[in-house]
Amino acid sequence: MTFFKRFKRFPFLTVIIVAALIAAMVITLERIPPGKDRTAIPEGRKVEPREKALPPMPPERKGAEVESGGRQIAVIIDDIGYDLRLVEDLMRIEAPIAFAILPHTPHAREAARRLHAAGKEILLHLPMEPRSYPADNPGKGALFVDMDEGEIRRRIETDLTAVPYVSGVNNHMGSRFMEDEAGLAVMMEELAKKGLFFVDSLTTPDSRARSAAARAGVRYASRAVFIDHTPDHTTALANLLQPPPRGWPQEKPLLMIGHPRPETMRALREAQPLWQKEGVRMIPLSAYFAVQGGQGKKDTLVKNR
Repeated sequence: MTFFKRFKRFPFLTVIIVAALIAAMVITLERIPPGKDRTAIPEGRKVEPREKALPPMPPERKGAEVESGGRQIAVIIDDIGYDLRLVEDLMRIEAPIAFAILPHTPHAREAARRLHAAGKEILLHLPMEPRSYPADNPGKGALFVDMDEGEIRRRIETDLTAVPYVSGVNNHMGSRFMEDEAGLAVMMEELAKKGLFFVDSLTTPDSRARSAAARAGVRYASRAVFIDHTPDHTTALANLLQPPPRGWPQEKPLLMIGHPRPETMRALREAQPLWQKEGVRMIPLSAYFAVQGGQGKKDTLVKNR
């Protein structure tokens, strides 16, 4: 008689044995400490590691996001477009410098291409009539006070086409044109259509650009310091390190304008560690507009530019 046949003859005995087995399993499971990994891999068994979850990426920092506290400086370098070697040298300076490119210069488009690829902010350095014209010629593409509205609009369009990737405009020379309300009104209308800001180099104390920009809804800022109007290293460094004018609000950045000269580049490099010791930070031009709300303040002018 087989084992199973015996169980059929004694069903009560079968029930007792099955109940005993179930009880033993329950007791064994209860002895396992809470939280113990029941899927643990025995020691010595080689397994491929699981891919670790990456931490969430921080939000992308925009040019207009600036840390609070400490003095802030924004720098524009004008007259770009003649020498690509100087552009490359300036790009090696680890600072958020903005570059204003003159239209119709030999290397305007290539300079814009390289600067844009490097993530630099670009302005159209728009030539305008100075009081000293024709002794001082602002160059091809300039705006003059005797132009009619249509010619001003065409010049601006042509100049913008010559310098791609711009986010704003500043004036090259222009001590006469910047006093002409009618011409400025037309210019600001064109900038408003294209969403461009305007930086006033303040080459005349009678500039009408602020009011013209306000009427057109154009973001406006004005230069506080010319870094190298006198082209030497000592003067440039002194201008970079000078304290803000008396009464200048602590939260208001200083907007400085310089030129692509070896002396200026040397001064910029030397100023950076000195700024760091004093808690001074260079900020992008876009951040300058965000901090000071698109308003400028008149300061020392440079005549006949």
